[in-house]
Amino acid sequence: MQDAAIPSSDQPGSYKQKSGHAASNHRSEGRWQLYLVILIPSLAMGLAWYLYFFGVGFVPDGRTNKGELLLPPASFQSMNLSQNGQTFDIEQIDGKWGIVVIGESGCTSDICQESLYQTRQAHVALGRETDRVVRLFISGSGLPASSLQEEHPEVFWLKADKASVLETLKKTEWPANRYYIVDPLGNIMMQYEAGQYGRDLIKDLQKLLKASSIG
Repeated sequence: MQDAAIPSSDQPGSYKQKSGHAASNHRSEGRWQLYLVILIPSLAMGLAWYLYFFGVGFVPDGRTNKGELLLPPASFQSMNLSQNGQTFDIEQIDGKWGIVVIGESGCTSDICQESLYQTRQAHVALGRETDRVVRLFISGSGLPASSLQEEHPEVFWLKADKASVLETLKKTEWPANRYYIVDPLGNIMMQYEAGQYGRDLIKDLQKLLKASSIG
C-alpha cells in the first residue's frame, strides 16, 4: 500500500498563498507606520502641554493655565477656512503659533472689537517673541468693515463653514468672540471666554513659547 502524497510547501499554489499573505502583512505594517507618523507628533505635543500646565508628580508646582486646555486638541485644518475666496491652509501661517478670534458677522459689537483689541495687546506684549505668533479672525458670514481691518493690518481675515467650526470645536452654538491658541502643528489647544483679559492670554503664550522649540 502506497503512502498518501503529502503536498509540498514548494508547490506553486503554496508559494502564491504565502506571497499573498506576506504582501498583505506588509501593507498592514505600512498602514500602521503611517498612522504612527501622523499621530505621534500631535499626541506628544498634547501630552507636553498637559504636563506643563497641570503637572503630574515630577513636574514643578505653580504651572497653571489661564485659558481652558483642549484635550484632545481640535484640528485647525478641519474648519474649512477660506481667504478672499481661496482655501486657507495651516501652512500659510509658516509654522508659527496662532491667536484665533471667532468673531461675529461684521464684528460691529463692542465685545467683538474688544476681543480684537485684547488679542492685539497680548501679541504686542510678547516683545521679541512677537514674530513667532500670528493673529487670525474667523467669521461664519460677513467680515468686518475695511476700516476695522485697517486697524489690524497683520490679521488673517477668514471665512468659515459654520457647521465645520461647530463640529471641530464641539459646540452647539457659534462661539462668538472667544479666542483660541493654535500650535505650529495646527492643533487648537487652548480656549478663552469672550471678554477674558488679554493678560491671561499673554501669560499662557509666554509659557508655551518658552517651553516650545518649534514655531
